[in-house]
Amino acid sequence: MFKKNPKLFFFIEKLNELNLDYVKKIGAILILRNIEKFKIKDLKEFSKSCSKRRISLFIPNNLKILFMLKTNNFYISAHNKKQFGHLKKINPKISIIGSAHDVSEINEKKAQGCEYIVLSRIFQTTSKFKRGHLGTIRFNLLTRTHSKKFIALGGINQRNFKSLKNLNIHGLAMLKDKKKAGKYMPAFLKNNF
Repeated sequence: MFKKNPKLFFFIEKLNELNLDYVKKIGAILILRNIEKFKIKDLKEFSKSCSKRRISLFIPNNLKILFMLKTNNFYISAHNKKQFGHLKKINPKISIIGSAHDVSEINEKKAQGCEYIVLSRIFQTTSKFKRGHLGTIRFNLLTRTHSKKFIALGGINQRNFKSLKNLNIHGLAMLKDKKKAGKYMPAFLKNNF
């Protein structure tokens, strides 16, 4: 069920969190989080480094920074309720992805013009602030009723990675375990999808 040529997304909270050559090698796409804590100068430098390596970098929730960095990749978090459908009219090349946790947020992301929807949490995580997870059956039930491309997020690691092949997804996203992912993911994707 995993779609051909699955995409791998890494959510990053620090600009120096990962070696960009490693990111390029495993073919990951980066999504920044908490962009307001970065200096514009540092963002420009980081964006330039990603661009030089042909690494896609998604800018979250901030159109001003999106236009300043001259990128075509925009990320809309689950809590962002603003409409962004007009961006495709301004720039048909723009790629928009968004996050959702339930049916109402999935519908909201569709209305916002998202091409991909990061649906979470697929597996249980250790965070004390988040409760519950979808599991593979509920995840598939949510994704089958919508025509969008879905990305799985939440608790993905080497132990449960094989369960992803039973999901209706176009890729996966990781918040943790990113540095280990390069060891098990490429071979598994190649052999199983």
